[in-house]
Amino acid sequence: MNLFCRCLPFLLFILTVFLPPSAVAKEAGGYFFVEYVIDGDTIIINGGEKVRYIGMDTPEEGEPFYGEAKERNSRLVGGKRVRLVFCEAQKRDKYGRLLAWVYSDGVFVNRTLVSEGLARRLVIPPCGLVNYKELKRAEEEARSKKLGLWASGTPERHRAAKKTITPQEASGHIGQRVNVRGTVSAVKKRRDGVFLVFQGRDGFTAIVFSELLRELNKAERDPMGFKGRVLTVTGQIRSYHGHPEMILKRPADIKEE
Repeated sequence: MNLFCRCLPFLLFILTVFLPPSAVAKEAGGYFFVEYVIDGDTIIINGGEKVRYIGMDTPEEGEPFYGEAKERNSRLVGGKRVRLVFCEAQKRDKYGRLLAWVYSDGVFVNRTLVSEGLARRLVIPPCGLVNYKELKRAEEEARSKKLGLWASGTPERHRAAKKTITPQEASGHIGQRVNVRGTVSAVKKRRDGVFLVFQGRDGFTAIVFSELLRELNKAERDPMGFKGRVLTVTGQIRSYHGHPEMILKRPADIKEE
């Protein structure tokens, strides 16, 4: 009996790490590797299981802050080993996705996305009633600070880009969604993606994070070959350390000439 007790933690570790998610999902949860981030509230874990976050809902593609929510979720959990706590009352939703509360590096991801204004509370019993008060406080916090979805004028800032500008004009359009047309002077590969630096005095940069990079590679479009090319990139311009930049979300946001 004593030998069994000493071995129990090791056996649980082996079950959590090496069994497929469908087998472990019968328990209260465990640690899993995130293979792919679908959007702001859905991921794929090792073994191919889809996991839907409980108690919150992020924008769908084409809606304001869809890209921001997906990017933030990717930064929180993408390529990481996370802890999932499954809902005992209802393991899966009607689409067959596992329902879970997600923790990454000690951060409660569900709450973080709501508190940063990138998700709304979603109360679907029975699971949605758990942690309801915590997520309610998180949403109230985001509303009071006018973050993300609760910022005034949000829909206007996310309408389709109609204006095309040069990289030199980017600094004058911070916060706006525009097309930027120019020549790529340098391509810099970083750990989390590829940075396209355009010709111009302000060093306007378009960023291709790893998620989009994988999509481009599947389509046999290699951003490393964009140097010297004329591109039109589409997205919202922001300021980072005084320099204008744009985070690209979809392959369609990069047009080659």
